[in-house]
Amino acid sequence: MNDIQKCLPAGLITAGLIAATLLAACGGGGGDAGKPAPLPTPDPVARVDVLMSNERGMKAITIDDKNAYVALTNTEAEGSAVIATARGVSARSAWQNVALGACKLPASAQVEVRRAADLKQVDGKTVLVQPAWGSAEEHTLCELDQAKMTFVPKDKDFRICYATYCERMEVNDVKAVGKRWFANGGAGQNVQVSNDQGLTWKPLMGSMDSMSCTHQAFEVVGGRLLTGGECPLDMAYVRAYSMNADNSALASAVPVPINVPELENRNVHLITTLGKSERVFIGVEGGLLRSDDSGKSYKFVLKQPLSGGAGYPYITELLSPAGKPNVIVAAGFDKAHGLPYLAWSNDNGDKWTDLSSLLPGYKRANADATSEVTSMAEDAQGRILVTVNEEFKKKGRLVEVTLGKL
Repeated sequence: MNDIQKCLPAGLITAGLIAATLLAACGGGGGDAGKPAPLPTPDPVARVDVLMSNERGMKAITIDDKNAYVALTNTEAEGSAVIATARGVSARSAWQNVALGACKLPASAQVEVRRAADLKQVDGKTVLVQPAWGSAEEHTLCELDQAKMTFVPKDKDFRICYATYCERMEVNDVKAVGKRWFANGGAGQNVQVSNDQGLTWKPLMGSMDSMSCTHQAFEVVGGRLLTGGECPLDMAYVRAYSMNADNSALASAVPVPINVPELENRNVHLITTLGKSERVFIGVEGGLLRSDDSGKSYKFVLKQPLSGGAGYPYITELLSPAGKPNVIVAAGFDKAHGLPYLAWSNDNGDKWTDLSSLLPGYKRANADATSEVTSMAEDAQGRILVTVNEEFKKKGRLVEVTLGKL
C-alpha cells in the first residue's frame, strides 16, 4: 500500500476505490488504524535531523554524480515536480525546479489521486518512473538528459493502441544488470527487457499489454529472474525462472523450484539484492524475508502476525550503506497504525532496532492521516537521506538518519 493503486486492478483507479482501500488495504494488520502504536525503545545514539520541508508530499530522493533530486506530488493548483540541489545536502541547501517537459503530471483536486514520480539510478542514469493513468499522452518512464536540465520520455513502446482507444502501460520499477534494463510495465505477470538502455522494449515474460493484477516486484540475480506479487488479489507468490547466459531471455517459462515460507496473503512489495552480494531480500506486507543462496531458499527475518501484533510494517524500501555489508535499513509504514516505519540491523537482519518513533509524523496531531517513509538514499559522504510524508501525500520531510549502535 505504499502506492494505493497497487491494491487495485489496472484501469480501476478511482477516487472512491482508493479512499476505500487506504486503510483496508490488501493484507493484514487491520483493526487498530488511528490508534497510537506502542512506543518502541529508541536507540539512544541514533538521531533524525530535518534537512528540508515542503507542504507537498515527497515520493523519492536519488543522488547522481552531481546533484540530489527529490520528487514532489502534484497539488490542486500545480503539476508534479522534481527539485534538485548540489550533492552534500544540508538544511541550507538551495533547491531548484528541474524541467519535466512532457513528463509532468497535471494538477489534481483530490488528494487521494495525487501522483508523483519515483526516482532511480539506473546504469548511471537518473530515471523517473510514475503512474500514467490520466491519458495515453502521459509518460510513465523518463530519463534526465545529459545536461541534467530536463527529463525526456523513454517509453514509446509502452504506449499501446486498441481498436477504439490508446493507453500507456504503467511502469512501476526499472532495474539494470550490466547494460541491459528490465521493467514491469503493464503490471500483472509482465516483465520487459531492453537491450539499448530503455530506447526499445520487448517482453521477457507476459506481454506488451496492461494486465489486471498489481505490478509484480522483480530482481535478476544468479542467472535467475525472481518475481513476486499477488495475483489474483490476496494470493501472494514468489517465483524464480532460469535465464539464458546473457540475461536477454528466459531459458524456460516454467518456474524452477525454490523454498519460500508460507506467505498467506502478504503481497510482495520489493525484491532486491543489496550491495555487491547476492543476498536477496523480499519485503512483504508485515515482514521481510532473506535468502543467503542467491534466491533459492528464504526465511523470515522480520514477521508480524496478520492481526493482533504490535504493528504491521509494509517494507517498501531497503538500503545497505556502502562498505557495511551486514548493515540493513528497512523502511515503509506501519499499516496497523498509519505510522512511518524505519528499522535497522547490523547483523544482516537477524536482530533489529526500531527507529520509527524518531521520524516526523510519528507523533502527529491528526490521528487519521497515514504517514510513511517513501524513499531512502545514501550520499557520497555515507549519510542516509530519507523522505517522509507526515500525512498521506502531504507535508513531505527530507531527513538525515544517523544510525546508532545495537
